[in-house]
Amino acid sequence: MDLSISYHPMTKEQMQTWYFDAFEDIGVADTLKVKIPDEQLRHHKLEEVEAFYQEKYKTMIKRSRALDYDNFNKWHAYFLAITQGFFEKFYFIHGSALSAILDKAFHDTYVTAWEEVVPSEYLEDMIVSKKLEGPFSGGAYLSPEQVKQLLHDYKNDKDIKEILDEQFPGRKIDVLLAALNYASDNNQGLLEAAKVIEQSGELFEEPSCYSNLFNCDVISAAVYTSDLAAHFDEIYKGTGD
Repeated sequence: MDLSISYHPMTKEQMQTWYFDAFEDIGVADTLKVKIPDEQLRHHKLEEVEAFYQEKYKTMIKRSRALDYDNFNKWHAYFLAITQGFFEKFYFIHGSALSAILDKAFHDTYVTAWEEVVPSEYLEDMIVSKKLEGPFSGGAYLSPEQVKQLLHDYKNDKDIKEILDEQFPGRKIDVLLAALNYASDNNQGLLEAAKVIEQSGELFEEPSCYSNLFNCDVISAAVYTSDLAAHFDEIYKGTGD
């Protein structure tokens, strides 16, 4: 899966506050305070940065309100992930996704049906999936309980560990575990999405992001950059594509 996959810790209640309430009444967006990490304030005042991302957040909500898709994952689930990144830390991994795991029992155990999370009016007459629907879509949602269970089973069940290690090779598993641990520590679920971040093909060039890139945890960039550097090294040595 040659996509940038992001993982967004959030609860059902946060989905309602950050996205669905604002979707119904755009004025709600003005009452919410976006999260601005300290590293964004080196060259700008807090008020300036907050105003910029508050407006970007509202723009994303307005963009969603203007859509009329028949696919929940490519509409509301995707914009849920985008809006989360204005208020909370998130993570990304290039090329690996929970949705790519083929084991049906894994998804039955660790992924919650959207019907259990989202108000029914947002699912009516919609195509709904517990997996990614290609680029620019939301995918699996793990409830807070499933997040804790997956972490426990990764440590104690060799079959689950093998499934995750195979799908998230090398240090990619470190990013997924960091996302799961953060969500677990904060009693949040975890939402998967594709192409909230659009990675650059150039080494060390900052990717673009439909949310606030500075809320992406640094481990994501560290692992992605090291993997990309290794890929370029193979090319330069004549051993890679």
